[in-house]
Amino acid sequence: MDYGIPPLPPNTSLASRSFLITGATSGLGYATALMALQLGASPVYITARDVSKGTSTRDSLLADPVVKENNPNAKVEVYALDMARWEGVLGFADKFIDDRTASGEGLDIAILNAGMFSIEYELAPTGNEMSIQVNHLSTSLLALLLLPLLEKSSTPDHTSRLTFITSVQHMTKYGRLTACPPDNVNYLESLNDKATFDRTQRYGVSKTLLIYIVQHLATHVSPDKVIINNLCPGAIYTSINRNMPIHSWPLLAWMWRHGNTPEAGARTYIQAVAVLGKESHGKWYQRGKHRKYGDFVRGLEGQKMREKEWKETMEVLEKVRPGISQVVA
Repeated sequence: MDYGIPPLPPNTSLASRSFLITGATSGLGYATALMALQLGASPVYITARDVSKGTSTRDSLLADPVVKENNPNAKVEVYALDMARWEGVLGFADKFIDDRTASGEGLDIAILNAGMFSIEYELAPTGNEMSIQVNHLSTSLLALLLLPLLEKSSTPDHTSRLTFITSVQHMTKYGRLTACPPDNVNYLESLNDKATFDRTQRYGVSKTLLIYIVQHLATHVSPDKVIINNLCPGAIYTSINRNMPIHSWPLLAWMWRHGNTPEAGARTYIQAVAVLGKESHGKWYQRGKHRKYGDFVRGLEGQKMREKEWKETMEVLEKVRPGISQVVA
């Protein structure tokens, strides 16, 4: 079933567009890579923690009969990307950009889909809480590393796209913040403390923090250079739900009956990069429709939080790649 997700316009095309999607070996990432290929995208770049799994994913994508018919010369390239480790993000980005430079290629579209959901407290190898590391810090770092390439790739005929995956939870009790912490409290650092970990809220909080990054980037990057937007595809039953606890099984059952398939969810991704234009810059979309951000994000406290979290995030990322904050200075 396709609950609430509109179809793509009949003329939607990604012909000859270079297309990067992270986390593409299953679920929404795989469905989006497949749809992009069916719509003519090439080359399509996919990432995987396990390159052998990425290779089998590539083979599966290229074996699709619609891809064979509509895009017979399509290319799919696989890159290793481990979002839990700084060196995983830096290594991927450096190799990816070096490869594009060596081949004289640009990048038309990037969808930062790779993410995680967990109800267990765990520290990443970086020392940061795992959900914050993967969903917020590594995604923010990767966006900044790719931005110069995306900017250079824009032409008068096509503006490059950068799309983030966030969540409706930013406006619910599972991710909504209630006040901006005082200046003397490092909120981002405090999330590494096990005492602050709430299994029902951490995913939503990590995605709320990412929204602040999207807003800051959209304020400082012209939509004439890169169109930056973010979306929530709605309830999608994918493997990201595998870590949900037993008490959440009724919710999983509801999602199975009333949620959307990855194929339907992929339409929201493709819409964001192939249908929407400059009007979407800095905006948030849910199930393919423009929605206002939640009250807190739009309010005065939310604006203060945006500046605070940009500063705290850049303090972390500057230690990983000095000068990275100057990408949008």
